[in-house]
Amino acid sequence: MSAPHQVRGWLFPDHAPCAGASREPASQVKVIETVSTTSPSVKVNSQTGDPIQLSDFHPVACQSLARLGSPNDGGYVVPLVAVVASNALLSFGLSHDWRFERDFKKHNPSAIIHCYDPTVSLLTALQFSVGQLLRFIQRFRTRYLVRAATWIDYILFFRANVVHFKQRIWRDRQDNNTTVDDAFGRLPSGCQVFAKLDIEGSEYRILDDLLCYSRNITSLAIEFHDVDIVAGLFNSLVEKIKRDFYIVHIHANNMGGMAPFHFPIAPEITFLNKRFFNSAPSPSQLEYPVPGLDNPNHADLPDFSFEFRGLAADRNSSPQSKQQGL
Repeated sequence: MSAPHQVRGWLFPDHAPCAGASREPASQVKVIETVSTTSPSVKVNSQTGDPIQLSDFHPVACQSLARLGSPNDGGYVVPLVAVVASNALLSFGLSHDWRFERDFKKHNPSAIIHCYDPTVSLLTALQFSVGQLLRFIQRFRTRYLVRAATWIDYILFFRANVVHFKQRIWRDRQDNNTTVDDAFGRLPSGCQVFAKLDIEGSEYRILDDLLCYSRNITSLAIEFHDVDIVAGLFNSLVEKIKRDFYIVHIHANNMGGMAPFHFPIAPEITFLNKRFFNSAPSPSQLEYPVPGLDNPNHADLPDFSFEFRGLAADRNSSPQSKQQGL
């Protein structure tokens, strides 16, 4: 693994702009430090007959992309135009890393942030902190010392309009479950919402309910799971999402592995509501992973490289874009 390097900023300047998308002033563009890797990449491509076709996941061109959260696992590349247009963030799945939520708040200070995760509490944050302190003593690495203060950060971050609900987002209200309807019911009526999902397979159980609120959702950042065994369900839900949203970014969690049909088992996909586009967008010409935005979830494992160039079909783009050969 090579030494950390500096990225120019949150905005990726070589992306074609989302029609109607606003730019952040240069003074607000934040420089971040990410971890690079020299590990070889694993190629993602489709063959005839594969249950998941890569051409269905080609992102469209969108300039306002930024990385929020961790430079590795837990960080997501999202459209800033949706972040600043949202009144609230619904974060399903938290663990002991809320850097994504913190970065969201930095870009949109007035946003309500509601997080759902029954596995996290002040007690678990304290236990996590003790474990990180022991690691610091053993390995003497700064990152462990920083994480040793997680329990303090939990107290400081989750207050006022940043709320952690110790509940599982689910299809019913049994046990300690709550529903998508409940989550939206806790927000002001008509609230425009950015939704982030990393709930270890439960996304398949709640996405239909979540899509009932498509009109109120600006963007979706989702880590899907187990696509090797639920390829049909995965395809079906993505097609439903694409009725109202465009794919604007894709990355693979390299800790999830590769399915036998040459597609990552845990893809991370970001969708942007079509209303942010004044006209049909063209397919992105970027390489994926995107240099300066994407990093491996696990820095010591090879990242996954998506081979979009040369694909005959591109069903994430509109028919108009395809007719123009874009």
